[in-house]
Amino acid sequence: MRAFVTGGTGFLGRRVVRRLIERGDEVLALAREGSRSEELVAAGATVVVGDLGDVGSVLDKVAECDVVYHVGARVLSHGDWDEFFRVNVEATQRLMDAAWAGKVKRFVHVSSLGIFEIDRDGLTISDTADYDRRPTLRGFYTRSKIDADRLACSAARTGKNVVVLRPGLLFGHDHPQQPVFLGRVKKFLRPDLLLVVSTPRYLLPLTYIENAADAVVLAGVTEGIDGSIINVIDNPDLTQGEYFRTLGQVRAGSLRVLYVPVALLAPAVKAVDALHRLIKRRPWAVAYQLLRSERSTRYATDVAAARLGWKPRVGLREALEESLRKSA
Repeated sequence: MRAFVTGGTGFLGRRVVRRLIERGDEVLALAREGSRSEELVAAGATVVVGDLGDVGSVLDKVAECDVVYHVGARVLSHGDWDEFFRVNVEATQRLMDAAWAGKVKRFVHVSSLGIFEIDRDGLTISDTADYDRRPTLRGFYTRSKIDADRLACSAARTGKNVVVLRPGLLFGHDHPQQPVFLGRVKKFLRPDLLLVVSTPRYLLPLTYIENAADAVVLAGVTEGIDGSIINVIDNPDLTQGEYFRTLGQVRAGSLRVLYVPVALLAPAVKAVDALHRLIKRRPWAVAYQLLRSERSTRYATDVAAARLGWKPRVGLREALEESLRKSA
């Protein structure tokens, strides 16, 4: 099989490339000029120098492949909307168009679980759940990922050879920010005392990076799943309390977690939001995101098991041990 992988040097992309080469596939990996692509070359991949912001130069190579794994995206927190649109939305459509015009048999679009509307606590999110109705308060990245997901899902539901994967919060030893999850809003008060704005019962939609790579590769090679839209989470019932207990057991040194419920901060947050609206004449994005974070949500993973045949190969304890050991 000949595969084209975008984001080939990224956190997830380089693992996908490695899996495919281990399978014996021929891999073309898209990498920006000047990026660290030595690992890909050493593994046996052909590096295609290019950029999702100017994807036209590589579309001929895309059309010649059997499977396209669209893993790459602009994930930075800064930049203007035009740039996010060009890289995350327009490039997705152009890659799909090139795939359908060529010989591509499967297009795998890697999306995100951050795209959904979570308007109350206790929701269960399936593959058909609604998009966040206020994406402008989530930043350009989320807004662009919603638009790209909408394009891929529309294609999938009209019979195109597309599979959409939505991994959870990714973690692993070489994560660009931190190897393990430490809370959405948090602060270390001491090396052994972590303050987390949340509750122990909050459900964590985590996906270990090696498990995510397994799912991405499966999405490209499993027969009969065109049109599938799949949530990929290691354990949809993992609570924050259970997670931090396990982290404390494998972490060097003890770890205590002090939970501060969002509800305690809500009055002050809402007051600042009201003042912001008065002065700026628009909602305060931080308030929206913070209040949204208190709504615990379960993400259904039935489709991943039933159609993709995927289950996490690496359990939580081992994943945390590996993440911390290799990051030391």
